[in-house]
Amino acid sequence: MKCYKCKQEIDSDSLYCDQCGEKIYICPDCHIPGKGEGKRCGKCGKPLVAAEPTPKAPVRLVCRAENITLDLMDGALIGRVEGPYAPKLGRLQFVSARHARLTREGDHWIIADVGSRNGTAVNGEWCFSPLPFKTGDVVRIANFYDFIAE
Repeated sequence: MKCYKCKQEIDSDSLYCDQCGEKIYICPDCHIPGKGEGKRCGKCGKPLVAAEPTPKAPVRLVCRAENITLDLMDGALIGRVEGPYAPKLGRLQFVSARHARLTREGDHWIIADVGSRNGTAVNGEWCFSPLPFKTGDVVRIANFYDFIAE
């Protein structure tokens, strides 16, 4: 994309022009850059907004209370007995032997309860069907252990 002010080529995920320092404004729907705050998109007419950083997908789940970090792995089973996290979760009595499964879809993660006794939730919503989670979300395992997605 090009900076509207200096006309230099800049990265499409830039918040500021790296040539002249001008703040980047984009259409929230079309993602087309425009001439600044208060202006409208030339394609759809919506007001432009300041560009925001693209949120990064989480890479781990961290339970500070239990001092446990789980590096996220696509397709991994979360369980006290089974799966790659078993050595870290084995001492947590409320986690089922086979508790939940992680899946990566593009730039976000999904957790699905696999019939655990004490359940799985994301931000307080029980996981009756697979639920997505993002950086900053709280993934509760076994209605007791809160993991923050980082």
